[in-house]
Amino acid sequence: MLFQGMKELKEFCIPFSSLKLGSNFFDFEIDKSFFDIFNYFRYNTCNISLNLEFRKENLLMDLRFSYVGYCEVFCDRCLDLVKVPISNKFNCLIKFLNQEEEIIKDDIVYLPVESFEYNIGQLFYEYFLVNFPKRIIHKENQCNSRQIKLMEKYSQKQITKEEDPRWNKLKRLKNEK
Repeated sequence: MLFQGMKELKEFCIPFSSLKLGSNFFDFEIDKSFFDIFNYFRYNTCNISLNLEFRKENLLMDLRFSYVGYCEVFCDRCLDLVKVPISNKFNCLIKFLNQEEEIIKDDIVYLPVESFEYNIGQLFYEYFLVNFPKRIIHKENQCNSRQIKLMEKYSQKQITKEEDPRWNKLKRLKNEK
């Protein structure tokens, strides 16, 4: 399946047909513009170093991703920027099948036998999003105190109501059985 932004992701295209057997190494620098291609605007700034070990064998290829860096996102509590350090590794296999289009199942990508290159951009994007923290907040006492005070001021206070005495009589009847 081709993604509309594949033209912008050409630097992530690996021409595996011309690679030597064994390990081949690639380094990529990823910033906010990478995520903009996918119309994903959560990150205010981003600096990620992605290292790829592309192990080519006769019938399959083993991709070993390793990345480290940071992303700045808005705190879910006070809306100030939070610098989130990130570091992770993941693997993926590429195999060939007699078919017309790419199929992805679990951590295995099945490519048509005629394929000669693979774009890792979409694969990295999806893995990164799934593994990025869903809720980002500052560490204890680092949130914007002005914003926290405003939230407390305007948050709805729990209203305590006195119980209706008629309900107490009904509850007693229920408990007597």
